[in-house]
Amino acid sequence: MESLMKSDIFFFITSIAVVILTMLLVVAIAYTIRILRNLDDISAKAKDEVGLIKEDISELRQNIKTEGTKIKHFANFFNKLKGRKKSK
Repeated sequence: MESLMKSDIFFFITSIAVVILTMLLVVAIAYTIRILRNLDDISAKAKDEVGLIKEDISELRQNIKTEGTKIKHFANFFNKLKGRKKSK
């Protein structure tokens, strides 16, 4: 009789442990999903910024091709980049 009672206690404790581990797993999965969503947002913003940088460099190349290398164009290019950072 005593062994039956011990086995009931063992199964009860095991059931509680399984429930707690399942809850911890659900919380971990929820945090993982949040992190992945944030990474998706960050990568989209990075993609947009890379496109803007590509346009700026293309404009700089075009200016160099048409008018040669003038310090003024480099200064305008870097001032434009500074202005973009301040506007955000």
